[in-house]
Amino acid sequence: MNEESIEGHAEIAFRMLTLRQIERIHQASLDILERTGVVVRDATALALLKQAKASTDGERVRLKAHLVEGALKTAPHSISIYRRDGDHAMCLEGWNSYFGTGSDCPSAIDPDTHQHRPSTKADVGRITQLCDKLTNIDFCMSMGIAWDASTVTSYVHQFDAMARHTSKPLVYTANDVADMGDILALAEIVVDGSSRELEDRPRYIHYNEPISPLHHTPNGLAKLLFCAEHKIPMIYIGSPMMGASAPATVAGCVALANAEALSGLVIHQMKNPGAPFVFGADATLMDMRTAIFAYGAPELQIMNIAFADLAHYYHLPFFCIAGATDSKVLDAQAGAEMAVSLLVSALNGCNLIHDVGYLESGLCCSIESVVMADEIIDMVKRYRSGFDISAETLALETIDEVGPQKDYLSHPHTAEHFRKDAWYPKVFDRRRYGTWLEAGGESIEAPLRRRALKLLSSTEPPAFTASQIGAMDRILAQRG
Repeated sequence: MNEESIEGHAEIAFRMLTLRQIERIHQASLDILERTGVVVRDATALALLKQAKASTDGERVRLKAHLVEGALKTAPHSISIYRRDGDHAMCLEGWNSYFGTGSDCPSAIDPDTHQHRPSTKADVGRITQLCDKLTNIDFCMSMGIAWDASTVTSYVHQFDAMARHTSKPLVYTANDVADMGDILALAEIVVDGSSRELEDRPRYIHYNEPISPLHHTPNGLAKLLFCAEHKIPMIYIGSPMMGASAPATVAGCVALANAEALSGLVIHQMKNPGAPFVFGADATLMDMRTAIFAYGAPELQIMNIAFADLAHYYHLPFFCIAGATDSKVLDAQAGAEMAVSLLVSALNGCNLIHDVGYLESGLCCSIESVVMADEIIDMVKRYRSGFDISAETLALETIDEVGPQKDYLSHPHTAEHFRKDAWYPKVFDRRRYGTWLEAGGESIEAPLRRRALKLLSSTEPPAFTASQIGAMDRILAQRG
Protein backbone atom coordinates (compact mmCIF):
# COMPACT_ATOMS: atom_id res chain seq x y z
CA MET A 1 0.00 0.00 0.00
CA ASN A 2 1.49 3.34 -0.99
CA GLU A 3 1.36 6.44 1.17
CA GLU A 4 -1.28 8.22 -0.89
CA SER A 5 -3.76 5.34 -0.57
CA ILE A 6 -4.07 5.76 3.21
CA GLU A 7 -4.45 9.52 3.20
CA GLY A 8 -7.89 11.00 3.68
CA HIS A 9 -10.32 12.58 6.10
CA ALA A 10 -12.21 10.61 8.75
CA GLU A 11 -15.72 11.97 9.44
CA ILE A 12 -18.21 10.69 11.98
CA ALA A 13 -21.82 9.94 11.02
CA PHE A 14 -24.32 7.19 11.68
CA ARG A 15 -27.68 5.68 10.82
CA MET A 16 -30.08 3.64 12.92
CA LEU A 17 -32.32 1.77 10.46
CA THR A 18 -31.41 -0.83 7.89
CA LEU A 19 -32.76 -0.44 4.38
CA ARG A 20 -35.30 -3.18 5.09
CA GLN A 21 -36.51 -1.38 8.21
CA ILE A 22 -36.78 1.94 6.34
CA GLU A 23 -38.86 0.27 3.64
CA ARG A 24 -41.09 -1.35 6.26
CA ILE A 25 -41.82 2.01 7.90
CA HIS A 26 -42.41 3.55 4.48
CA GLN A 27 -44.87 0.79 3.63
CA ALA A 28 -46.60 1.22 7.00
CA SER A 29 -47.09 4.94 6.26
CA LEU A 30 -48.50 4.09 2.82
CA ASP A 31 -50.89 1.64 4.49
CA ILE A 32 -52.04 4.37 6.90
CA LEU A 33 -52.70 6.76 4.01
CA GLU A 34 -54.61 4.15 1.97
CA ARG A 35 -56.51 2.45 4.79
CA THR A 36 -57.09 5.15 7.42
CA GLY A 37 -56.56 8.27 5.36
CA VAL A 38 -56.31 11.89 6.43
CA VAL A 39 -58.76 14.73 7.01
CA VAL A 40 -58.34 17.52 4.44
CA ARG A 41 -60.23 20.70 5.31
CA ASP A 42 -59.65 22.92 2.29
CA ALA A 43 -61.73 23.07 -0.89
CA THR A 44 -58.76 23.70 -3.20
CA ALA A 45 -56.75 20.83 -1.74
CA LEU A 46 -59.77 18.51 -1.97
CA ALA A 47 -60.31 19.48 -5.60
CA LEU A 48 -56.67 18.68 -6.41
CA LEU A 49 -56.96 15.29 -4.73
CA LYS A 50 -60.24 14.44 -6.46
CA GLN A 51 -58.71 15.39 -9.80
CA ALA A 52 -55.88 12.94 -9.05
CA LYS A 53 -58.47 10.18 -8.37
CA ALA A 54 -57.81 10.00 -4.64
CA SER A 55 -60.60 8.32 -2.67
CA THR A 56 -62.64 11.03 -0.94
CA ASP A 57 -65.52 10.78 1.53
CA GLY A 58 -66.35 14.34 2.47
CA GLU A 59 -63.16 15.67 4.08
CA ARG A 60 -61.73 12.18 4.63
CA VAL A 61 -59.19 11.34 1.92
CA ARG A 62 -57.39 8.08 1.27
CA LEU A 63 -54.25 8.12 -0.87
CA LYS A 64 -52.90 5.36 -3.08
CA ALA A 65 -49.17 4.69 -3.05
CA HIS A 66 -48.67 5.99 -6.59
CA LEU A 67 -49.68 9.52 -5.48
CA VAL A 68 -46.96 9.51 -2.83
CA GLU A 69 -44.39 8.10 -5.25
CA GLY A 70 -45.30 10.76 -7.80
CA ALA A 71 -44.82 13.55 -5.24
CA LEU A 72 -41.46 12.13 -4.19
CA LYS A 73 -40.34 12.23 -7.82
CA THR A 74 -41.23 15.90 -8.35
CA ALA A 75 -40.06 17.31 -5.00
CA PRO A 76 -36.55 18.82 -5.23
CA HIS A 77 -33.76 16.88 -3.56
CA SER A 78 -31.79 20.04 -2.80
CA ILE A 79 -32.83 23.54 -1.71
CA SER A 80 -30.43 26.48 -1.70
CA ILE A 81 -31.09 29.27 0.82
CA TYR A 82 -29.47 32.70 0.70
CA ARG A 83 -28.61 35.61 2.97
CA ARG A 84 -30.43 38.91 2.72
CA ASP A 85 -27.78 40.28 0.32
CA GLY A 86 -28.19 37.28 -1.99
CA ASP A 87 -25.01 35.45 -0.99
CA HIS A 88 -25.40 31.69 -0.65
CA ALA A 89 -25.93 30.54 2.96
CA MET A 90 -27.24 26.96 3.14
CA CYS A 91 -27.57 23.97 0.82
CA LEU A 92 -30.28 21.71 2.24
CA GLU A 93 -29.33 18.28 0.98
CA GLY A 94 -27.54 15.09 1.95
CA TRP A 95 -25.68 15.24 5.26
CA ASN A 96 -25.26 19.03 5.43
CA SER A 97 -26.28 20.34 8.86
CA TYR A 98 -27.28 23.89 9.81
CA PHE A 99 -28.33 25.17 13.23
CA GLY A 100 -30.93 27.72 14.31
CA THR A 101 -33.22 28.84 17.08
CA GLY A 102 -36.91 27.97 17.53
CA SER A 103 -40.08 30.04 17.47
CA ASP A 104 -42.94 31.25 19.63
CA CYS A 105 -41.84 30.79 23.25
CA PRO A 106 -44.53 32.50 25.36
CA SER A 107 -42.03 33.69 27.98
CA ALA A 108 -38.48 35.01 28.16
CA ILE A 109 -35.90 35.57 30.89
CA ASP A 110 -35.40 39.32 31.16
CA PRO A 111 -31.75 40.19 30.39
CA ASP A 112 -31.76 42.91 33.10
CA THR A 113 -33.84 41.46 35.96
CA HIS A 114 -33.23 37.77 35.11
CA GLN A 115 -36.93 37.10 35.85
CA HIS A 116 -39.41 35.15 33.73
CA ARG A 117 -41.98 37.36 31.97
CA PRO A 118 -44.09 37.31 28.79
CA SER A 119 -41.92 37.69 25.70
CA THR A 120 -42.11 40.81 23.54
CA LYS A 121 -41.24 41.99 20.07
CA ALA A 122 -38.08 43.52 21.56
CA ASP A 123 -37.05 40.06 22.79
CA VAL A 124 -37.49 38.68 19.28
CA GLY A 125 -35.30 41.46 17.88
CA ARG A 126 -32.69 41.14 20.63
CA ILE A 127 -32.19 37.39 20.29
CA THR A 128 -32.17 37.69 16.49
CA GLN A 129 -29.49 40.38 16.73
CA LEU A 130 -27.48 38.09 19.01
CA CYS A 131 -27.85 35.18 16.56
CA ASP A 132 -26.61 37.41 13.76
CA LYS A 133 -23.27 37.60 15.60
CA LEU A 134 -23.02 33.97 16.78
CA THR A 135 -20.91 32.06 14.27
CA ASN A 136 -22.59 28.69 14.82
CA ILE A 137 -26.15 29.92 14.33
CA ASP A 138 -26.95 29.58 10.63
CA PHE A 139 -30.60 30.63 10.59
CA CYS A 140 -33.02 32.35 12.95
CA MET A 141 -36.53 31.74 14.19
CA SER A 142 -38.40 34.19 16.40
CA MET A 143 -37.76 32.42 19.76
CA GLY A 144 -40.38 34.61 21.47
CA ILE A 145 -43.94 35.69 20.79
CA ALA A 146 -44.60 39.40 20.26
CA TRP A 147 -47.25 39.60 22.99
CA ASP A 148 -47.09 43.39 22.96
CA ALA A 149 -48.32 43.42 19.35
CA SER A 150 -51.88 42.65 18.29
CA THR A 151 -52.63 38.95 18.69
CA VAL A 152 -54.00 39.01 15.15
CA THR A 153 -50.71 40.22 13.71
CA SER A 154 -48.07 38.99 16.18
CA TYR A 155 -46.49 36.68 13.57
CA VAL A 156 -46.08 39.57 11.13
CA HIS A 157 -44.43 41.65 13.85
CA GLN A 158 -42.14 38.73 14.70
CA PHE A 159 -41.00 38.47 11.09
CA ASP A 160 -40.48 42.24 11.01
CA ALA A 161 -38.35 42.12 14.19
CA MET A 162 -36.21 39.31 12.78
CA ALA A 163 -35.77 40.88 9.36
CA ARG A 164 -34.60 44.16 10.90
CA HIS A 165 -31.95 42.50 13.06
CA THR A 166 -30.16 39.92 10.92
CA SER A 167 -28.88 39.24 7.44
CA LYS A 168 -29.06 35.48 8.01
CA PRO A 169 -31.83 33.28 6.59
CA LEU A 170 -35.09 33.16 8.57
CA VAL A 171 -37.58 30.42 9.30
CA TYR A 172 -40.91 32.06 10.12
CA THR A 173 -44.37 31.13 11.32
CA ALA A 174 -47.72 32.67 10.39
CA ASN A 175 -51.32 32.43 11.52
CA ASP A 176 -53.11 32.51 8.18
CA VAL A 177 -52.91 33.52 4.52
CA ALA A 178 -53.32 37.20 5.41
CA ASP A 179 -50.13 36.92 7.46
CA MET A 180 -48.43 35.11 4.59
CA GLY A 181 -49.27 37.93 2.19
CA ASP A 182 -47.99 40.62 4.54
CA ILE A 183 -44.82 38.67 5.31
CA LEU A 184 -44.16 38.15 1.59
CA ALA A 185 -44.60 41.89 1.06
CA LEU A 186 -42.18 42.62 3.92
CA ALA A 187 -39.71 40.11 2.50
CA GLU A 188 -39.78 41.79 -0.91
CA ILE A 189 -39.03 45.14 0.74
CA VAL A 190 -36.21 43.66 2.85
CA VAL A 191 -34.41 42.25 -0.20
CA ASP A 192 -35.31 45.34 -2.23
CA GLY A 193 -36.67 43.05 -4.92
CA SER A 194 -39.71 41.11 -6.06
CA SER A 195 -41.38 37.75 -5.51
CA ARG A 196 -39.38 36.49 -8.51
CA GLU A 197 -36.15 37.49 -6.75
CA LEU A 198 -37.26 35.51 -3.70
CA GLU A 199 -38.17 32.52 -5.88
CA ASP A 200 -34.76 32.55 -7.55
CA ARG A 201 -32.80 33.16 -4.35
CA PRO A 202 -35.00 32.30 -1.35
CA ARG A 203 -33.98 33.88 1.93
CA TYR A 204 -36.88 32.72 4.05
CA ILE A 205 -38.50 29.38 4.88
CA HIS A 206 -42.03 28.97 6.22
CA TYR A 207 -42.73 26.57 9.09
CA ASN A 208 -46.19 24.96 9.07
CA GLU A 209 -47.92 21.97 10.69
CA PRO A 210 -50.80 19.57 10.28
CA ILE A 211 -52.48 18.61 13.56
CA SER A 212 -51.70 15.13 14.76
CA PRO A 213 -53.21 12.68 14.23
CA LEU A 214 -53.74 12.96 10.46
CA HIS A 215 -55.58 16.30 10.34
CA HIS A 216 -54.77 18.93 7.71
CA THR A 217 -56.40 22.13 8.97
CA PRO A 218 -57.91 24.95 6.86
CA ASN A 219 -55.21 27.45 7.88
CA GLY A 220 -52.42 24.93 7.54
CA LEU A 221 -53.49 23.90 4.04
CA ALA A 222 -54.08 27.47 2.90
CA LYS A 223 -50.53 28.36 3.93
CA LEU A 224 -49.17 25.18 2.32
CA LEU A 225 -50.86 26.03 -0.99
CA PHE A 226 -49.68 29.66 -0.76
CA CYS A 227 -46.08 28.48 -0.37
CA ALA A 228 -46.40 26.04 -3.24
CA GLU A 229 -47.83 28.72 -5.52
CA HIS A 230 -45.12 31.27 -4.67
CA LYS A 231 -42.32 28.68 -4.45
CA ILE A 232 -41.57 29.68 -0.86
CA PRO A 233 -39.51 26.88 0.74
CA MET A 234 -41.68 25.33 3.40
CA ILE A 235 -41.43 22.91 6.28
CA TYR A 236 -44.65 20.93 6.77
CA ILE A 237 -44.38 18.49 9.65
CA GLY A 238 -46.54 17.13 12.43
CA SER A 239 -45.78 17.21 16.16
CA PRO A 240 -47.21 13.92 17.40
CA MET A 241 -46.73 12.81 21.00
CA MET A 242 -46.39 9.13 21.78
CA GLY A 243 -49.37 8.02 23.86
CA ALA A 244 -51.38 11.21 23.23
CA SER A 245 -51.68 12.15 19.55
CA ALA A 246 -49.81 9.08 18.26
CA PRO A 247 -49.38 5.43 19.27
CA ALA A 248 -47.39 4.87 22.46
CA THR A 249 -44.67 3.03 20.51
CA VAL A 250 -41.76 4.64 18.70
CA ALA A 251 -42.43 2.68 15.50
CA GLY A 252 -46.13 3.60 15.46
CA CYS A 253 -45.39 7.28 16.10
CA VAL A 254 -42.77 7.37 13.32
CA ALA A 255 -45.10 5.67 10.82
CA LEU A 256 -47.96 8.07 11.62
CA ALA A 257 -45.80 11.21 11.51
CA ASN A 258 -44.28 10.04 8.24
CA ALA A 259 -47.78 9.58 6.80
CA GLU A 260 -48.66 13.15 7.83
CA ALA A 261 -45.59 14.61 6.13
CA LEU A 262 -46.04 12.51 2.97
CA SER A 263 -49.70 13.43 2.60
CA GLY A 264 -48.78 17.10 2.94
CA LEU A 265 -46.10 16.61 0.29
CA VAL A 266 -48.69 15.09 -2.08
CA ILE A 267 -50.98 18.12 -1.82
CA HIS A 268 -48.04 20.53 -2.06
CA GLN A 269 -46.65 18.93 -5.22
CA MET A 270 -50.09 18.66 -6.82
CA LYS A 271 -50.43 22.42 -6.45
CA ASN A 272 -47.01 23.14 -7.96
CA PRO A 273 -44.73 20.24 -8.92
CA GLY A 274 -41.13 20.99 -8.04
CA ALA A 275 -41.91 23.60 -5.38
CA PRO A 276 -39.40 23.36 -2.48
CA PHE A 277 -40.54 21.17 0.44
CA VAL A 278 -38.73 20.25 3.68
CA PHE A 279 -39.59 16.89 5.29
CA GLY A 280 -39.53 15.84 8.94
CA ALA A 281 -41.47 15.63 12.20
CA ASP A 282 -41.32 17.21 15.64
CA ALA A 283 -42.16 13.94 17.37
CA THR A 284 -41.61 13.01 20.99
CA LEU A 285 -43.45 11.40 23.87
CA MET A 286 -46.00 12.93 26.21
CA ASP A 287 -44.49 12.52 29.66
CA MET A 288 -47.29 10.69 31.49
CA ARG A 289 -46.24 12.22 34.82
CA THR A 290 -46.27 15.86 33.71
CA ALA A 291 -48.18 15.80 30.36
CA ILE A 292 -45.41 17.88 28.73
CA PHE A 293 -44.07 17.68 25.17
CA ALA A 294 -40.72 16.25 26.28
CA TYR A 295 -37.81 17.98 24.51
CA GLY A 296 -35.15 16.19 26.55
CA ALA A 297 -36.56 12.70 26.07
CA PRO A 298 -34.20 10.21 24.39
CA GLU A 299 -37.18 9.02 22.34
CA LEU A 300 -37.23 12.37 20.55
CA GLN A 301 -33.70 11.79 19.30
CA ILE A 302 -34.35 8.12 18.49
CA MET A 303 -37.18 9.30 16.24
CA ASN A 304 -34.99 12.09 14.84
CA ILE A 305 -32.55 9.43 13.66
CA ALA A 306 -35.35 7.38 12.14
CA PHE A 307 -36.73 10.41 10.28
CA ALA A 308 -33.21 11.28 9.11
CA ASP A 309 -32.88 7.77 7.68
CA LEU A 310 -36.24 8.22 5.93
CA ALA A 311 -35.23 11.65 4.62
CA HIS A 312 -32.04 10.23 3.12
CA TYR A 313 -34.10 7.38 1.61
CA TYR A 314 -36.52 9.88 0.04
CA HIS A 315 -33.73 12.34 -0.89
CA LEU A 316 -35.64 15.16 0.81
CA PRO A 317 -34.25 18.01 2.93
CA PHE A 318 -34.91 17.33 6.62
CA PHE A 319 -35.91 19.48 9.63
CA CYS A 320 -35.51 18.35 13.25
CA ILE A 321 -35.32 19.41 16.92
CA ALA A 322 -32.12 19.61 18.99
CA GLY A 323 -30.39 21.88 21.49
CA ALA A 324 -33.49 22.29 23.65
CA THR A 325 -34.13 21.28 27.25
CA ASP A 326 -36.97 20.58 29.64
CA SER A 327 -34.99 22.32 32.40
CA LYS A 328 -36.08 25.76 33.52
CA VAL A 329 -32.53 27.04 34.07
CA LEU A 330 -29.07 26.48 32.60
CA ASP A 331 -28.09 23.63 34.89
CA ALA A 332 -26.58 20.16 34.45
CA GLN A 333 -29.85 18.83 33.02
CA ALA A 334 -29.90 21.60 30.40
CA GLY A 335 -26.31 20.94 29.41
CA ALA A 336 -26.84 17.20 29.10
CA GLU A 337 -30.05 17.46 27.08
CA MET A 338 -28.73 20.18 24.78
CA ALA A 339 -25.40 18.46 24.14
CA VAL A 340 -26.68 14.94 23.52
CA SER A 341 -29.46 16.09 21.19
CA LEU A 342 -27.20 18.40 19.17
CA LEU A 343 -24.55 15.73 18.75
CA VAL A 344 -27.07 13.08 17.67
CA SER A 345 -28.82 15.38 15.20
CA ALA A 346 -25.56 16.48 13.60
CA LEU A 347 -24.27 12.93 13.31
CA ASN A 348 -27.45 11.62 11.69
CA GLY A 349 -27.39 14.32 9.01
CA CYS A 350 -30.33 16.55 9.87
CA ASN A 351 -30.22 19.52 7.48
CA LEU A 352 -32.06 22.15 9.53
CA ILE A 353 -31.60 21.69 13.29
CA HIS A 354 -33.92 24.06 15.14
CA ASP A 355 -35.05 24.98 18.67
CA VAL A 356 -31.48 25.49 19.94
CA GLY A 357 -31.65 27.44 23.18
CA TYR A 358 -35.20 26.48 24.18
CA LEU A 359 -35.79 26.24 27.93
CA GLU A 360 -38.74 24.75 29.84
CA SER A 361 -39.90 22.43 27.05
CA GLY A 362 -40.14 25.22 24.51
CA LEU A 363 -41.99 27.66 26.80
CA CYS A 364 -39.09 30.01 27.60
CA CYS A 365 -36.02 31.55 25.96
CA SER A 366 -33.04 33.62 27.04
CA ILE A 367 -29.93 35.21 25.58
CA GLU A 368 -27.80 32.99 27.84
CA SER A 369 -29.38 29.76 26.59
CA VAL A 370 -28.71 30.70 22.96
CA VAL A 371 -25.03 31.42 23.70
CA MET A 372 -24.75 28.10 25.53
CA ALA A 373 -26.23 26.30 22.53
CA ASP A 374 -23.77 28.09 20.24
CA GLU A 375 -20.86 26.85 22.39
CA ILE A 376 -22.16 23.28 22.31
CA ILE A 377 -22.68 23.43 18.53
CA ASP A 378 -19.08 24.53 18.13
CA MET A 379 -17.98 21.46 20.08
CA VAL A 380 -20.35 19.21 18.10
CA LYS A 381 -18.85 20.45 14.84
CA ARG A 382 -15.47 19.37 16.15
CA TYR A 383 -16.81 15.89 16.89
CA ARG A 384 -18.32 15.59 13.45
CA SER A 385 -15.29 16.95 11.61
CA GLY A 386 -13.16 13.95 12.57
CA PHE A 387 -9.50 14.29 11.63
CA ASP A 388 -7.10 14.22 8.70
CA ILE A 389 -4.94 11.16 8.14
CA SER A 390 -1.77 11.91 6.19
CA ALA A 391 1.99 11.66 6.48
CA GLU A 392 2.03 15.13 8.04
CA THR A 393 -0.64 14.37 10.67
CA LEU A 394 0.62 10.89 11.51
CA ALA A 395 3.85 12.71 12.36
CA LEU A 396 6.17 9.70 12.21
CA GLU A 397 9.23 11.87 11.51
CA THR A 398 8.37 14.10 14.46
CA ILE A 399 7.83 11.13 16.74
CA ASP A 400 11.23 9.76 15.71
CA GLU A 401 12.93 13.12 16.22
CA VAL A 402 11.49 13.58 19.73
CA GLY A 403 12.06 9.96 20.70
CA PRO A 404 11.16 8.32 24.00
CA GLN A 405 10.78 10.19 27.33
CA LYS A 406 10.85 13.71 25.87
CA ASP A 407 8.15 16.28 25.18
CA TYR A 408 6.65 17.90 22.11
CA LEU A 409 6.06 21.41 23.49
CA SER A 410 9.08 22.99 21.82
CA HIS A 411 8.91 21.07 18.55
CA PRO A 412 7.90 23.10 15.43
CA HIS A 413 5.29 20.48 14.55
CA THR A 414 3.37 21.37 17.73
CA ALA A 415 3.44 25.10 16.99
CA GLU A 416 2.13 24.41 13.51
CA HIS A 417 -0.66 22.02 14.43
CA PHE A 418 -1.96 22.56 17.96
CA ARG A 419 -4.57 25.10 16.85
CA LYS A 420 -5.66 22.97 13.90
CA ASP A 421 -6.48 19.73 15.68
CA ALA A 422 -7.64 21.03 19.07
CA TRP A 423 -10.93 22.71 20.05
CA TYR A 424 -10.84 25.54 22.57
CA PRO A 425 -14.02 26.83 24.27
CA LYS A 426 -15.14 30.44 24.24
CA VAL A 427 -17.21 30.16 27.42
CA PHE A 428 -16.76 26.75 29.05
CA ASP A 429 -14.13 26.85 31.81
CA ARG A 430 -11.07 24.55 31.93
CA ARG A 431 -9.16 26.29 34.72
CA ARG A 432 -8.10 24.46 37.88
CA TYR A 433 -10.33 24.88 40.93
CA GLY A 434 -8.05 27.32 42.77
CA THR A 435 -7.63 29.61 39.76
CA TRP A 436 -11.37 29.50 39.05
CA LEU A 437 -12.20 30.29 42.69
CA GLU A 438 -9.77 33.22 42.80
CA ALA A 439 -11.47 34.65 39.71
CA GLY A 440 -14.84 34.63 41.45
CA GLY A 441 -15.97 31.02 41.20
CA GLU A 442 -18.84 31.82 38.86
CA SER A 443 -21.38 29.31 37.56
CA ILE A 444 -21.79 28.98 33.80
CA GLU A 445 -24.65 31.50 33.53
CA ALA A 446 -22.50 34.55 34.34
CA PRO A 447 -19.92 34.12 31.54
CA LEU A 448 -22.72 33.20 29.13
CA ARG A 449 -24.53 36.44 29.99
CA ARG A 450 -21.34 38.49 29.61
CA ARG A 451 -20.65 37.02 26.19
CA ALA A 452 -24.23 37.65 25.07
CA LEU A 453 -24.20 41.28 26.23
CA LYS A 454 -20.76 41.88 24.69
CA LEU A 455 -21.94 40.55 21.33
CA LEU A 456 -25.14 42.60 21.50
CA SER A 457 -23.18 45.76 22.28
CA SER A 458 -20.93 45.24 19.27
CA THR A 459 -23.65 44.23 16.81
CA GLU A 460 -25.18 46.67 14.37
CA PRO A 461 -28.52 45.65 12.83
CA PRO A 462 -28.59 45.43 9.02
CA ALA A 463 -28.89 48.82 7.38
CA PHE A 464 -32.13 49.79 5.65
CA THR A 465 -32.91 52.80 3.54
CA ALA A 466 -35.51 55.29 4.73
CA SER A 467 -37.74 54.12 1.88
CA GLN A 468 -37.53 50.50 3.04
CA ILE A 469 -38.28 51.40 6.65
CA GLY A 470 -41.24 53.51 5.62
CA ALA A 471 -42.68 50.76 3.43
CA MET A 472 -42.27 48.17 6.21
CA ASP A 473 -43.90 50.49 8.76
CA ARG A 474 -46.89 51.05 6.45
CA ILE A 475 -47.53 47.31 6.17
CA LEU A 476 -47.46 46.93 9.95
CA ALA A 477 -49.74 49.97 10.41
CA GLN A 478 -52.30 48.58 7.98
CA ARG A 479 -52.67 45.39 10.02
CA GLY A 480 -52.47 47.06 13.44
